[in-house]
Amino acid sequence: MDYLYECIASGRGLDPRQVILTFDDGYKNNLRVVAPLLNAWKLPFTIFVSSRHISEGCRFPNYYIRAAILYTQSESIHLRSIRQTFPLTTRTKRSAALATIIAAVKKAPQHVVDEVILECREQLSRAQWEDLDADFFSEEPMSWQDVRRVSEMGATIGSHCHDHCILHSNQNEEEVCRQLNQSKSTIEKNVAACRYMAYPNGTVADVSSVGYAAAKSAGFRIAFTSVPGEITRDVDRFFAPRIFATADFEEFCYLLNRTSLQNQVYTMARLQGGASGNQATIEPN
Repeated sequence: MDYLYECIASGRGLDPRQVILTFDDGYKNNLRVVAPLLNAWKLPFTIFVSSRHISEGCRFPNYYIRAAILYTQSESIHLRSIRQTFPLTTRTKRSAALATIIAAVKKAPQHVVDEVILECREQLSRAQWEDLDADFFSEEPMSWQDVRRVSEMGATIGSHCHDHCILHSNQNEEEVCRQLNQSKSTIEKNVAACRYMAYPNGTVADVSSVGYAAAKSAGFRIAFTSVPGEITRDVDRFFAPRIFATADFEEFCYLLNRTSLQNQVYTMARLQGGASGNQATIEPN
């Protein structure tokens, strides 16, 4: 990652065969699966961790929403935080409720996200959560000890905000700055210097002008989006593109060979998103 930064900062550019491997969130399977494999191949990689989830061992918002909606015995759920009631009498209605709640959470300010998660956790008993956590162990985040271990195995550790907070225009400036600065300082306290970040969710609508400016002022060298494209000489370091690694190898090869089209998508995204100083407009619920 440091080499990538040096190439961008110097305008040197990269060979088309060069890649940066990145992983978001900080799941424990980064330690169990990713690190041993890439370490054996001597391949460097970067993990963008959500620092609160590493510190507290709590899981990510979608896990609590999915588990609560799919496993509660109630026939309906009322979420005060978003002022909506959802019937849960059939599998189809549960799936519809799940999609609606997750969509609302992705657009909500962080304090509303926290309230939704609290209400979802209240739907099941402690024993039920313990059973589900055991069943779905792949959702478990790393601890700081784990993060230090993957760092020793070749990983660069970057920020994915403190609460996995999506930095859209519904987040106020104080919250955005707190998310980035607290995450950066927590990583540096527990592991090493934190010079890189990835915006949670990372689409054009998820990077407001405030989020873009805050990534710069927090002292990061590169901030990655999920907007498709390749790193070129004129890349915006604080709105950097990535190519998603799909599970299907042939599809992944196809994506890698569409870079000219993806670069056009990235250019348009830069004009529409935080990099241009525009804020995404999201209608309140």
